[in-house]
Amino acid sequence: MTDTLTSFPLLSFPSRLAAEEALAAALEAGVRDAHAEGRRARIALSGGSSPEPAYRAFADKDLDWSRVDIALVDDRWVEVDQAGSNQAMIERAFASATGVSIFGMKLPSASPKQAEAELDVVYHALRPFDAIVLGMGPDAHTASWFPASPDLAACLDAHNRATVLGVDASLAPVAAPYPVRMTVTLPVVAEALQVLILLFGTDKKQVLQEALDAPVTIAPIKAAIEATGARCVALWAE
Repeated sequence: MTDTLTSFPLLSFPSRLAAEEALAAALEAGVRDAHAEGRRARIALSGGSSPEPAYRAFADKDLDWSRVDIALVDDRWVEVDQAGSNQAMIERAFASATGVSIFGMKLPSASPKQAEAELDVVYHALRPFDAIVLGMGPDAHTASWFPASPDLAACLDAHNRATVLGVDASLAPVAAPYPVRMTVTLPVVAEALQVLILLFGTDKKQVLQEALDAPVTIAPIKAAIEATGARCVALWAE
């Protein structure tokens, strides 16, 4: 079922399982389209607990995973073996996808700012992505684009040539206890062939509705929606 939030369509599903299966199917279609064109498929995924079952369902698809690259949309600046690592979740979810290549964001550098140049080379080689999966926090942030961050303007700069940026999210309560982040920038999302936003719960639906009428500085998720237009789809279930 398709609901309308102001001018933005939202696909509503009868259960979270149904939404997860729809997300997995959309990602599978993106991979198959890339392979049909004779090229590697490139996907960028967000972390968090909500999308992990969908990722597991996607990983169980019968695909040539040796021709699939998976990158992260953002990550906390923690080691992969520590709590809070998005990369660790992605690696768990894709344990059954034999041959898949996963590109993490956490480098040996002391800080995200020091790692930007090295990681920028990696992401420049991967873009454009066939599909990007985004989530949304209760403050209408997506990726690591936080309303209170001093780095938000750079993240949302449509002319920024950087693919990734280190982020200080110490002023954003929802980022605690991991205020130091690495994230892709808006131009990376804007050029993706498909952007999928996974949302659960009435509260998140309301946040998205309000975000559509707010400035991007207050509701960064709106920047992704405006930049991608019809290529952006939200999948929601209670």
